[in-house]
Amino acid sequence: MTIVQQQIQMKQVSRGNYLMRNVLKHNVVFNEGTKGDAAYILTEGKIEISGIIEGHKKVFAILKPISIFGEMALFLDEGMRTATAIALEDSKVIVVTKDDLQEFMRESPKVIASIITVLVSRLKSTTKKAMRVPSTGMGVVRTLDLFASNGVMSIKYDNLIKSLADTFVTTTDKIEGYIHGLAEQGLLAVGRDQNDTRIVKLRERNILHEVMKKKD
Repeated sequence: MTIVQQQIQMKQVSRGNYLMRNVLKHNVVFNEGTKGDAAYILTEGKIEISGIIEGHKKVFAILKPISIFGEMALFLDEGMRTATAIALEDSKVIVVTKDDLQEFMRESPKVIASIITVLVSRLKSTTKKAMRVPSTGMGVVRTLDLFASNGVMSIKYDNLIKSLADTFVTTTDKIEGYIHGLAEQGLLAVGRDQNDTRIVKLRERNILHEVMKKKD
């Protein structure tokens, strides 16, 4: 099988078809500083995640199946890759684009919470300097926009604040500031559900568009 044939091999995942890519040992999945347009799910093999800090290579993680990496590209359009991913042995990865993710979420919205959990657990194990997000505020907006565009309009407040703070490597106070700022703009509301659990209720299905419109 040629490299081209390997890269176009399709694998049935859940209820949709996703691109399966074979990555040979020592081959690069993506390089630090390049534009990110997809995430990857490691199903076989081993992947090294590393970056350059003060002129020296720093290994952030050695991933084994089943792991997701490169996932920040699904949340931040303006972000560049903050690390390099290299196969330490022959590996197989599933390529997940934003369209893939949104299609899956239409069938199972709970997957969003699972992905945020993965983001949190991985980012906690990396350095703050290497994984700093260029714009935390826009990162929060894009994450909420991802919820809203897939019909998830009510989110538990405490879980959301903590997950976003951990994901974007910042304080809960700063995240709460962004959330309440969006509330003041009428894009969401902070309240309580029938069980008296504090929640964030999204009022717009295209929060990103509304935020950008208000900036113009």
